[in-house]
Amino acid sequence: RTQQTIDIGGTTRYYLLDVPANADNQTPLMLIFGLHGYDMNNVAVIDRYTFTSRSGGKAITVMPQGEGPPPGDVSHWGDQVLKSTWAANEANYNFIRTLMTDLESRYCIDKNRVFLAGFSMGGFFTNSLACAHSDWFRAFAPISGGVSGTSCANASVKPPIMIHHGTADDVVAFSNGEATRDYWTKQNACSETNKSSYTGCQSFDGCAEPVVFCVGSWKHDITATVTANLWSFFSSFN
Repeated sequence: RTQQTIDIGGTTRYYLLDVPANADNQTPLMLIFGLHGYDMNNVAVIDRYTFTSRSGGKAITVMPQGEGPPPGDVSHWGDQVLKSTWAANEANYNFIRTLMTDLESRYCIDKNRVFLAGFSMGGFFTNSLACAHSDWFRAFAPISGGVSGTSCANASVKPPIMIHHGTADDVVAFSNGEATRDYWTKQNACSETNKSSYTGCQSFDGCAEPVVFCVGSWKHDITATVTANLWSFFSSFN
């Protein structure tokens, strides 16, 4: 797929788009953002964020590129070439919001079913964005990410969250996943755990919005199980 560009305050930003072949601009579609990690590009995650194919033509997937050099068309994953980042700053927030608005103007998007998933540094960014602008997305899904602090600055922020972290992660330690779980169960005022219908996951009772914590034996990656869980989670919101 070809990199597309959008101007954000004089800076060219890049993204990849996966649009169903049957998109007719009359049937509302879900919109799912999928973020890469540090020193990666969006090409590296296009075969992992398979939401469009899983949706049976009911979702558009957009994979924005973080800050750094142009992403190119060859996969980069931790090879010290791009050193791209997803810092929790206004430039990146503005990029995400502007891109969302642009896509909503060009495609028939169900604005109540827009979702964000982020991997590694993109997962840290996903958690930050869930605090800063929880109303932009219907639900959030950090993968192998982490958090800063123990709760959002705004106590009223209570977004739906699905967290994934591998116990064998050798880049972002599993303890970061546990900290993310504790962060969002506190933020959403959850009580005890409950069994979940998702693979390798536990849910929580009493939450203001759903919080799901998913664990597997994988390393630092976005596995097929992760993507399947995320699709099931996102598609549960009507």
